[in-house]
Amino acid sequence: MNFDEKLVEILKGKFDYEQSPICATPSGNYFWYRKRQEVIKLFKRNLHLFDLNQTEKSAPYLFVDVGCGESIDLFLIRQFLEKHSSGWRLIGLEAEPTALEVANLKKKYYNVDNVDIIACDVTKNLPFKDGEVNVVYCSEVIEHLIDPELFIKEIKRITKPNGYLIITTPNEPNVFQGAYWSRNRLDRMRAEMQAMKEQSQKVNIETENVFLHGHVSLKTISEWDNTLEKIGFKIVDRGRGAVTYGATPFYDNAWILGGRFLLEAFLDLLPRQWVCNLSDQLIGLYRLEK
Repeated sequence: MNFDEKLVEILKGKFDYEQSPICATPSGNYFWYRKRQEVIKLFKRNLHLFDLNQTEKSAPYLFVDVGCGESIDLFLIRQFLEKHSSGWRLIGLEAEPTALEVANLKKKYYNVDNVDIIACDVTKNLPFKDGEVNVVYCSEVIEHLIDPELFIKEIKRITKPNGYLIITTPNEPNVFQGAYWSRNRLDRMRAEMQAMKEQSQKVNIETENVFLHGHVSLKTISEWDNTLEKIGFKIVDRGRGAVTYGATPFYDNAWILGGRFLLEAFLDLLPRQWVCNLSDQLIGLYRLEK
C-alpha cells in the first residue's frame, strides 16, 4: 500500500464524518468552537501560574493531553503557549487507531520537535513517573470511563505537587435540560448509562485490546468539583461552555439557533461565576494541593 492509499484509509472516517449531518450542524460546531476558545482563555487568565521562570530551567515544562483524539486541542494549545515560552514539551495520549494516525500526520505537517503522540490505553497506568507532569489536559474523556475516580487518582500520581489539571466534560443534568428533572427522564438516563457500560467498541493497541464506552459517567459541575477535591484537586478557575450541545435539526432551526446565540451573548455579559453552572459543559482548571 503506497502513502496515498494509506492516507485515504486513515482519513476515511473523517471524510465520512464530514458528509454526515452531525458535522454540518452549526449548533454542534459552536459547542466545540466555544470549548476551545474557553480553554485558551483559561490559559490567558492564568498564564502567571505556568511561568517557566519560576521552574527549573534545566527541564522542559511538561504538558500532557490524556485522550488527545486527532490532537486538535493539543496543537491549538501549543500554538498559544509557544507565543509565550519555548520551554514546553507536549505529549498526546490516544487509544483510537485512526485518531492516532491523524495526530501523527499533524505532527509531521507542523514539523515540530516538542510534540509526541503516544498510543496508550488511558484507563490503565499512564506512562509517566510520579509527579512528572506540570499540566494535565483531559477533554471529553472522563465521561467515557466506568471508574472515573480511579482515573483521576492516576492523574494525581503523575502530576507535580501544585501542578494543574484542565478538564472538560458534560455538565449533566443542567438547568437547560428541563426534561432531565422528571423522574422518568432520570430513570431513562440511568438505564442508558448502564446499557453503555455493558456495550463497548473494541480497538487494538500494540496487540492489547482497549474497550471504548459511551457516556457512562455523567455528573454536574458541583459533583465533579467535589469528586476532584476529595482526591486532591482544588478548583482555581473555570470557563463557561455552551448552554447546550445541539447537533439536531431542532437546534439548527434559524429561530432557535438565533435565540440561542442571543442567550450566549447575554450570559457572556454576566460575571463568569454566576453563569458557569448554566452551561452544558464543565471547563475547569484545578490545582493539585500538596
